[in-house]
Amino acid sequence: MNTITLDITNALPDGVGENGIGRKELEETIARLSEHFSKLIASPMPFMMLPSTRFQFDEMRSLADKIGKMGIKNMVLLGIGGSSLGTQTIYDALLDPFHNHEERFRGGKPRYFILDNIDPHKMGAIIETVLPDIDKTVLVVISKSGETPETISQFMIFKELMKKSPGFQERIVLITDREKGILNKIAAKEGFSVLNVPDGVGGRFSVLTPVGLFPCALMGINIDKMCAGAAGMAAHITRYDGDENMAFVIAAILCLMDKKGKNIHVLMPYCERLSGFADWFRQLEAESLGKKGFGPTPTKSMGVTDQHSQLQLYVEGPKDKCIVLFYSATREVPIPASFDYLDDVAYLANKDMKDLFHAEFQGTRLSLTQAGTPNISLVLDEVTDYNLGALFYLFEMVTLLMGHLIGVNAFDQPGVEQGKIYTKAMMGKKGLEKERRHTEELLSKPAKAIVF
Repeated sequence: MNTITLDITNALPDGVGENGIGRKELEETIARLSEHFSKLIASPMPFMMLPSTRFQFDEMRSLADKIGKMGIKNMVLLGIGGSSLGTQTIYDALLDPFHNHEERFRGGKPRYFILDNIDPHKMGAIIETVLPDIDKTVLVVISKSGETPETISQFMIFKELMKKSPGFQERIVLITDREKGILNKIAAKEGFSVLNVPDGVGGRFSVLTPVGLFPCALMGINIDKMCAGAAGMAAHITRYDGDENMAFVIAAILCLMDKKGKNIHVLMPYCERLSGFADWFRQLEAESLGKKGFGPTPTKSMGVTDQHSQLQLYVEGPKDKCIVLFYSATREVPIPASFDYLDDVAYLANKDMKDLFHAEFQGTRLSLTQAGTPNISLVLDEVTDYNLGALFYLFEMVTLLMGHLIGVNAFDQPGVEQGKIYTKAMMGKKGLEKERRHTEELLSKPAKAIVF
């Protein structure tokens, strides 16, 4: 089966008292979203069409098949933010956790290296790792604008490394805007393959485009099933109204919690395979909604690990948080009757690790609820390509609907752009001489620093 079950009991007054969302307020907010959604259906945002259009699926499969016959040993992905988080999320969820460690876990697929940071130490280590097999390395470069300095600088390094091996052009794939940008110019000059980001789809909403799906096709992940999951969730959101609509309910609760001062949204998966999903949604919510002095602050915890790290704060700290729990566990790992001379551990003997894991999840829910900390839960019967596609689409829609309630444009990121301008100016980009002088003035101001 492929089911996702949402439980909002512990976000209502019956669960957490005055810290919960009242039924009337919830119903009124959901009604507002229903009215807005009817307008969206008439004029959908471009990302909403992706499950039905299956943009460039044939091109992705054809290119992945061609590369798959080259005996590739390494896949290096260059991209940052929305250009890499989706792929990392999918790999974490669907590939073996030790995929990169040994061949027996890879099933003939290449190792992967996702360079979502330009930290020189990590960059150097990855270069040293792939260099012995550079002639068996495929490079995937992702930037919609083609002007992301982090990605382009990485590309400059890896292109020079790869060009020393024969046929390197066939092992470089660029994913970018359909017409504009530097990467298109480079591809036309050097003969690299190109896939595209559909018009109107920004990076953090692009996981169901070649940005997120082509690297998955390279690993043999079923992108059709993932897209079918997204289509199934799109059908659910269209078919159901009111408190039967999962997207409406989550968006309404998170916004109303924000309004009540519970503006820290803690994403806490009880499933290590969904750890990457929490990172993906952190970017989606933060970059889409943090504007004009508004917006919740998403953060991440990991169950059960952070029961021994953060849970104390969530239970007895300030009531400024709403916890979003994810749970899935299917694999059985029996606990043997060891240490039979210790009565204190006898309760664990002949049980299963899955049962303990579920008890930890339920124990956290109960402790949060007893303390008046609002929490909602999403339980997946399995972590599959289908369910993952459904989750991606669900939370993209949740973010869009929250943007409507908060009153911000969920698709721009003006706060990010200024930092990009400063970076390019300091690096000496032409046309930014005025900005460079300005940054030099700012950086020349006396600093209060302490040196150890």
